[in-house]
Amino acid sequence: MIAHGVSPESSPPPEGLTGKLPSIEEKYALPEGMIETFRRDGHVKLRGVLSPEEIEAYRPHLKRVVESHSTETHAMERKVAGNGKNWMFVNNLWTRDDLTRHFIQNRRLARLAADLLGVEGVRLFRDQSYFKGPGGSNTPWHQDARFMPLDTDKIITFWIPLTAITPAMAPMGYVTGSHRAEYLGTSNGDDESMDRFEEELRLKGFQIANYGHFDVGDIAAHWASTLHSSRTNDAPILREIVVIVYFADGAHVAPEKPLTKTAHPSEFYATIIQRENRSTSLPGLKPGDLAAGPMTPLVYRREWDALPVR
Repeated sequence: MIAHGVSPESSPPPEGLTGKLPSIEEKYALPEGMIETFRRDGHVKLRGVLSPEEIEAYRPHLKRVVESHSTETHAMERKVAGNGKNWMFVNNLWTRDDLTRHFIQNRRLARLAADLLGVEGVRLFRDQSYFKGPGGSNTPWHQDARFMPLDTDKIITFWIPLTAITPAMAPMGYVTGSHRAEYLGTSNGDDESMDRFEEELRLKGFQIANYGHFDVGDIAAHWASTLHSSRTNDAPILREIVVIVYFADGAHVAPEKPLTKTAHPSEFYATIIQRENRSTSLPGLKPGDLAAGPMTPLVYRREWDALPVR
């Protein structure tokens, strides 16, 4: 594990099947106003963060890794009822091999996460594949922060398509401003429940946003406390998404939220997922411990920019 404040051993990317792969280390130039938009709305779409050539170079290997490990299960996937409903989930792709680790831990995305959060450094909390096949089921409305065993709200998720995305391919929907509204609950995964949940949100004055189209290399980012969901993939092709979650370096493990016997069932599900997230990403750590370990590597510090990438 990389020590706090120490530059990583920056090595060239592994050799791929098509030759030397792109490094993905160069800084992404954030368009003016995007940081303010993200912090105001709780979500943002960013164009051309990755080049089509970079996606093309890594996509075949990432897809093979997902297909090879997609029978595994995780509490979050059971909650959204993805397994058995034409989804392919794999947790922590970065642990599978050096090539995948290089893509997931690339400095460009990690630096961008730090810029949007306004922090000095970020750690990787987890990554996952969210490959949704034709007819792949809904992802219910939820807020990731409720499932995160951390004492910070400086947590960000990147939604990274490996292909172009159309509105039929279930792009993510976001409730604008919900990251400033505390916990808003969850919906069930059926259309009727999600429709009803959305109507209740509109009656409360919230607006629901969906970016619809993504060109290859575009990504979306959302605050962990932003309410979000996606619907059924109505396209005849696989929706290939990789999700990466970062959090501010220096955060600590949070205590588990106490539950009463009258708590809503969704709260019990959330607690189960939080426990599994702690077990997966923060093994051996207790509430109050620094959230730093082999499963939460430090992937960016600002002082690294002054050092050469080897």
